[in-house]
Amino acid sequence: MDAALETMTWPTDAEIAATGLLPPTVIFRRFSDAELAALPDAIAAWYPTATVGSESVFCDRDFLARAATSSTQETDLLALRIERDGEFVGFLSFERQPAARTLHARLGLLAPAARTGLLGALGFPMFEAIGRLCGAELLLSWVTLASRHQQIFAERRGFRAVGVVPGFDRDRQPDGTVRRVYEALYAKALGDEVALRPAPEALTPAVRALLALIEPG
Repeated sequence: MDAALETMTWPTDAEIAATGLLPPTVIFRRFSDAELAALPDAIAAWYPTATVGSESVFCDRDFLARAATSSTQETDLLALRIERDGEFVGFLSFERQPAARTLHARLGLLAPAARTGLLGALGFPMFEAIGRLCGAELLLSWVTLASRHQQIFAERRGFRAVGVVPGFDRDRQPDGTVRRVYEALYAKALGDEVALRPAPEALTPAVRALLALIEPG
C-alpha cells in the first residue's frame, strides 16, 4: 500500500463507536452493499434538494457501488449509516485526499423526524473525530448559506470560514426551480505543523485583504 494512503486509513465501526460522541441508542456504521443501493430512495424522500447539484451523485446507484466505502470494500469515499433505536435515520459521508492528508465533508442528512435534538449537532464533532482517527491534518467543508444552522455548528467546533464562493453549487428551490447558490468554505487544521505563510509581495491586494480578514494580525 502507498505510504501516503497508510496515513489515512478509515476507522472501523468499533473505533467510531469508541469516540464517546454517540448516545446509547445511536449507531454510526458502514452500509452494506444492499443498504447503499437503497440510499438514493431515502435521499429523494428526505431531502429533494440533493437530487440536483454536486451532491446529486449520491442519488446514482452506479456511483455509490463504485465510489463509496461499504462493509465489503475500501474506497476514498466513506459513507456512514446512522441508526437510532435500530431505525435508519440518516447518513454522513467523507472523502479523503491521502497525499494532502486532507478530509472533506461530503453529503450528510437526516430523516425529517430526526432533525431536532442531539443528532443534528453530531455532524461536525464526528467529522473531526474521524479526521483524527484516519490521520487527517486538515478538514474542509462546504456549508450552505440557505440557513444559519450548519454555519453555527461549524463555528462552535472551531472551524473557520475561509471563503464564500458565489454560484458554487446548484440547489432546487421551494418553487421547484434550480438556481446556482452561494456556499461558504470552512476549514480546521488538526496537524501540529504550522503552515508556511505566504510572503506579502507574492499576494495581490485583493488576496492580501482576504488573508488579513481570515487571519487577523
